[in-house]
Amino acid sequence: MASKNCDKNVRLIEKFSLLEKTLYRTGFYGFIIIGAYGIYLQNIVWGIIYTAFVISGLRFGLLYFACSHCPYPYKYSDCLFAPFWLIKNQCKFRSNPMTALDKVVSAVIMAGFVLIPQYWLLKNYTILILFWIFCVLTIAGFPFYLCKRCRNFKCPLNLVNKELIKETELQSLI
Repeated sequence: MASKNCDKNVRLIEKFSLLEKTLYRTGFYGFIIIGAYGIYLQNIVWGIIYTAFVISGLRFGLLYFACSHCPYPYKYSDCLFAPFWLIKNQCKFRSNPMTALDKVVSAVIMAGFVLIPQYWLLKNYTILILFWIFCVLTIAGFPFYLCKRCRNFKCPLNLVNKELIKETELQSLI
């Protein structure tokens, strides 16, 4: 992982390693695919509805409401969850902080990815457990690893020390 040493204890991420991309993409898309599979096993129509929700949620929801605010695809030519060029080609960078609407829509979509399959997954404990392993490991990685090192300082989940943010922003002006 290429990163800039900004503090004795924290290294802000500039580029994600292949391992990081592989783990997060596997975890994120893994729990979504497992959720869809669990629904399809019980009800094909609801499986199609969930798949349509995921595709539209990713394409029209998260891409615009969350990803377009992230500097990684636009300034660092990198992204943890998708090829950076895909995001750059689909949405213009929005450097302003996320609005209340951006935050609500992003949260609702992410909650939908996790909560919608639960009814059907409860009918198959093996798939339910597999879903939650992928889900918890992926989601736990945000506050415990990513959010502490993220350069998206305007994200409401960013946990980088405020002094480090100021120092980093001042260095970028030089």
